[in-house]
Amino acid sequence: MGVGYNWSGDVILRDTVMWDKRAVLGNTNVYIPTDIRQWLSSTESEVIIRALQELCLPTAREAGTFDLRAWTVWDYVARCVKYVTDKQFCGLEDFWLFPEETLMLHKGDCEDSSFLLATFLLASGISEHCVRVILGKVSSPDGEYGHAWVVYQNEAGVWCLLESTLDTVPAQLTPADPLSQPGNQYVYQPQFCMNATHLWSMTPVKTQMADYLKLRSRSKKSKVIPARSIF
Repeated sequence: MGVGYNWSGDVILRDTVMWDKRAVLGNTNVYIPTDIRQWLSSTESEVIIRALQELCLPTAREAGTFDLRAWTVWDYVARCVKYVTDKQFCGLEDFWLFPEETLMLHKGDCEDSSFLLATFLLASGISEHCVRVILGKVSSPDGEYGHAWVVYQNEAGVWCLLESTLDTVPAQLTPADPLSQPGNQYVYQPQFCMNATHLWSMTPVKTQMADYLKLRSRSKKSKVIPARSIF
């Protein structure tokens, strides 16, 4: 029997400070502490809003329009953001980009593209109750590695997995739960989820944020998950 996850999050975590995700320019040995929720706080940024305007998203609030917004934004991020490791990009093992930076550079790793995708979803008018960035791990034929992705609760109330590192996306939104069940080639295992307000731990996985970050630091050379392998 597979494990069902509460994609909304289970227990709010009060310690949201990340100590080593942004180094000072010109001095890579000095890091700037940041609140992890800052990476989803650009929803009123003119840079983000103008980029969304170019996508010609639905303006009506009729049935089906929110799912269409989600799919359109997902498709845009998949096509326009090239996956690169932090080592390839800036020579550091772990360096998180803010959404505007990823948007302008058109490249980043899984955290970077996930933060951009979630920010777009929120800025498009989708409720933060329906959007989460997930921090966890993926079990694959090549082993287990830390990963970040986005989930969106569609208009039917089903949480869908939006993999931001794909080159192309499926023709429709894909439910998240089947992709977290044993038996798949790639099994998504969430450990934490977040929006711009809170960071939650997710049960039944019992872990600490430090464990996730340690796993991510060992997985920076992981290949992008092929679309044909997870959908």
